[in-house]
Amino acid sequence: MLELQTPGFYYGTSNITLPGNKQSFPVQFHHKTRLHYYSTLFNSLEVNSSFYKVPMSRTFAKWASEVDGDFRFTIKLWKGITHNKGLIFEHEDVLKFLDSAAFIEPRQGCLLVQLPKSTGKQYAAQLRELLAAIRAHRSAFAWKIAVELRDPLWYTASTMKLLDKYEASLVQHDMPASQTNMINTAAGFVLLRFHGEKGDYRGSYSNEHLQRRANEVFNWLQQGKEVYAYFNNTIGSAYENALTFAGMVGKMYHSS
Repeated sequence: MLELQTPGFYYGTSNITLPGNKQSFPVQFHHKTRLHYYSTLFNSLEVNSSFYKVPMSRTFAKWASEVDGDFRFTIKLWKGITHNKGLIFEHEDVLKFLDSAAFIEPRQGCLLVQLPKSTGKQYAAQLRELLAAIRAHRSAFAWKIAVELRDPLWYTASTMKLLDKYEASLVQHDMPASQTNMINTAAGFVLLRFHGEKGDYRGSYSNEHLQRRANEVFNWLQQGKEVYAYFNNTIGSAYENALTFAGMVGKMYHSS
């Protein structure tokens, strides 16, 4: 269960990742949803299902009703917006997505904009247009916009300037071919995504690796940033790694 919390630190897995089935949960949760039980173990969830199909507004509202406290959702933007050739998108699709997602209020965390490897820096103007479209929506102030790039040629000062203009944060991720090697500062928050050490959503991270990253998180928290961290090695040890990682960050924070 959630015990000693670290202010400003939100952590969890990519989609609900829990060991066993509902009958293996503590008896008081047998008739609760998986999300409700998950929210007693973690204080945030990265929703990847929204990448494949835009949830209805009532679905977002239902999710918000099933969690307590300061729980936050990070929502991945629909692939029909982010994964078209040349990053060509319909503004109406952005509006519809954000209209539906607004029903998760007041549980907004990050809005995750992930671009594929095929969308390189030559499409910077399109990324600018997408970020502007998001920022123009009435609910934009409630979301922290995070952009994950899969082509390392994006990692330049001009990209950081573009993200800073829209108060978007560059996702810190560990895909081997495009691992993030820089960070921008204007957004005031950091989003980490752990895809597995080989980038195949499998395996487990060593405690040494987790401690190194926990040290980074602690430093960001000390700087006044909010930090979101999600383990996407869901074919492997995402559940265990996320709990271990949170414990490491909490231990440093509460002993400082």
